[in-house]
Amino acid sequence: MNLVNQFQSQLTHQHYLIAFSGGLDSTALLSLMVKARENQPHLQLRAVHIHHGLNPNADQWATHCKQICQQFHIPLIIKKINVNPDNGIEQGAREARYQAIAAIRLSNEIVVTAHHLQDQSETFLLALKRGSGLQGLGAMQSYSELYGMPIFRPLLPWQRSQLEQYVNSEKLAWIEDDSNADNHYERNFLRNQILPKLRQRWQHFDQMVARSAQHCYQQQQLINQLLADDFQQNFDKNHRTFSLERFIQYNELKQKALLRMWLTELKQQMPSIVQLEQIIQDVILARADANPQYHLADKVIRRYQQKLYLTADFNNVNDFTAILTPEQECILPDNIGVLTIQKNTQHYTAVWQGEQGLRQLSLPPTAQNIWVKFAYSGAIQLKGQKIKRDIKKIWQQLNVPVWQRQRIPLIFYDNKLQGAVGFFTAD
Repeated sequence: MNLVNQFQSQLTHQHYLIAFSGGLDSTALLSLMVKARENQPHLQLRAVHIHHGLNPNADQWATHCKQICQQFHIPLIIKKINVNPDNGIEQGAREARYQAIAAIRLSNEIVVTAHHLQDQSETFLLALKRGSGLQGLGAMQSYSELYGMPIFRPLLPWQRSQLEQYVNSEKLAWIEDDSNADNHYERNFLRNQILPKLRQRWQHFDQMVARSAQHCYQQQQLINQLLADDFQQNFDKNHRTFSLERFIQYNELKQKALLRMWLTELKQQMPSIVQLEQIIQDVILARADANPQYHLADKVIRRYQQKLYLTADFNNVNDFTAILTPEQECILPDNIGVLTIQKNTQHYTAVWQGEQGLRQLSLPPTAQNIWVKFAYSGAIQLKGQKIKRDIKKIWQQLNVPVWQRQRIPLIFYDNKLQGAVGFFTAD
């Protein structure tokens, strides 16, 4: 079976979004998708070109991609991005690229990328350099999910030389990115200096790496299957939490494996062995009355009432106060949401649309100033109750984690607390 026929046999969906850089690999991919459309007219194709703005020729590349897509009658979206170099240009460009693609992808589209056999070797060795486990060494699969998107890599079985031969036979022009010669970048260093020597010594090195990557992937899948029952017993799918009630009963290897499964389920960056051990010691095994937390990339792992939570790294909003005008929106700080006081003759309603969904608080009419705040300490009396209790006890009874308490809008009439929107009403 030749390349074209074997490629087309992999296409089992109808809607595809093609990641098109204009380079050799993605030009081959685009052409093969067009040929497939000739034989399968039901295929719906779009292409996206990411304009990184990192190369002086970036505008020319975008123009080239536009011309190729017009030639093939494929709608093209050109998306300009800003790259955050804090974690390195390569990682920053990758994250910005996939986030941009996710923003324009339609819900029924499969994202198609042009990764080939040599790319697999580079990905495997980069994972090895990072000290990755089975999951990382599983490298790239033909089908996977990335940044919440389905990713399809139909060219993985083929070498770059085969793609070059195909593109030349079709008399197609492609872009040569001069930055590919810069060995300062890790992937280029492997591609230009290390892998050619390995291939010269071992002719089938790429195929063997691909085989090892597949073994690692299958072993990780087997581990996941063996741990599936334990994981499901501890994982709360609705709240995305992980129960710790049985955790101490597991041996160390199982503990770490289950934590990795939880973070994978939440699509989070995988911690190192040292980080996993710190999470277990500093968060899970912290004293019972502690409020432990561990920063992992841009997220925070927290523990509350024998459950692990993964949250954003929140800012402190205790100093925020604002006067609320009925029927006017108040934008709350740190992406907490929008608060509105709705007014009628019988009562007011505080409506909060935010990170916890839609929540409301019924309020009596007033001529006093209406304030929203986030910090309060002391005793309060709830509506319908006869005694005052410390607000901390009320939050505990409502099972509200410590960090969430600081992000729930509190409504005051002048200095008197009226209630917490969506949680309780003061008397």
